[in-house]
Amino acid sequence: MEAAKPREKPTEADVKRQAPAEPGRPETGPGAGGQRQVAISNPNEVASLVLVQIDAVNAKKDELTIAIKGLSDLTKQLVRAYGEHSKRIQQLEMKIRELELSQVKAKAKAS
Repeated sequence: MEAAKPREKPTEADVKRQAPAEPGRPETGPGAGGQRQVAISNPNEVASLVLVQIDAVNAKKDELTIAIKGLSDLTKQLVRAYGEHSKRIQQLEMKIRELELSQVKAKAKAS
């Protein structure tokens, strides 16, 4: 008699094939995507599937973290630029007021 070989870690395709349907969505056909679903009773297989799913979630979380950091950096740059532009606009408005005031004084002096 041969000893039972340990099973390899399931792939992501195995997880998708064996995972239950999303809550609130009924399955169609014999299984998701037309594949037959298999009930898993071996605790090691269940643990492997859970670990694969956790890895997938962590990978997506990392992607989202990178995207959020990029958006945050961009927002900081935009806020900095907005502040600089607002300050420059205020300086230009003051300069315009000074020029208008000097023009009024020059006209009054000329009269």
